[in-house]
Amino acid sequence: MDIRVGLNRPKIDVHCHVATQPNSDASADSLIASGDPVGVTEYWCSRPIGGGRIASVDEVRNCNDGVLRAAEYRPDHIRGLCYVIPGYGREAIAEIERCLDAGMVGIKLYNQYKLWDPAVWPVLQLAAERRIPVLEHAGYLTGREHLDKQPLISHGEDFTKASEKFPETLFIHAHIGGGGDWEWTVRAMRNASPNVYIDTSGSNLDDGQIEFAVAELGVDRVLFGSDGTMAGCIGKVLDAKLTDEEKERIFWDNAEYILAQQGAKTLHANSEGVAS
Repeated sequence: MDIRVGLNRPKIDVHCHVATQPNSDASADSLIASGDPVGVTEYWCSRPIGGGRIASVDEVRNCNDGVLRAAEYRPDHIRGLCYVIPGYGREAIAEIERCLDAGMVGIKLYNQYKLWDPAVWPVLQLAAERRIPVLEHAGYLTGREHLDKQPLISHGEDFTKASEKFPETLFIHAHIGGGGDWEWTVRAMRNASPNVYIDTSGSNLDDGQIEFAVAELGVDRVLFGSDGTMAGCIGKVLDAKLTDEEKERIFWDNAEYILAQQGAKTLHANSEGVAS
């Protein structure tokens, strides 16, 4: 794929964030300004609470309200993923239902629980029933100083284990370039359900990440995401030793397929896509 053509062609970013109110409008504008020059036409946004902190229900709801506001402000570009802390049980399910009813298209989980923890099961079951994706903050961290900060972060084995119990759930392993041993975590998902995906995001731009993920999982299980590293994540897909059709699947087709599972369509037509 020619670089100029690749930068101009439409893209769906499945992993990005906006701020809470009252800053959600400015955050949405900033996000779109970063992606518009390089072809991003649709952004799946969330506002998680990091650090493993078990925040209050009201704080979680405020995070989602910021995303809903951003989607209302820029409905031509922004869609929401509902962030929840699964341990809240029925309240977590009610929050997901509220957000889906308001137009969100998926769920965002962070590192408060391992993905396979029984506390997460009701969320994963609901996701399977509604055919919506679950984007989980993930990575195989190495070094005590990193693990002490995120002891419950999920990695490839956790996704495989969760997918054995919920094979119909659409999982997205966040940021292949998020840090840690990305080769290990990708390999650990070889035999997971075909509904387990990985996104390209993360500030770690090691050469060969995208080719490795495609070789291990297949191109149909790799999604474009930026998580704040817009130029770098687009660059590593464009630079990957893949066919134009494979890059097209990563940039657009796979996300379009996930939307179709819930009866949704992309916000814009893919008028410049490569036939696949």
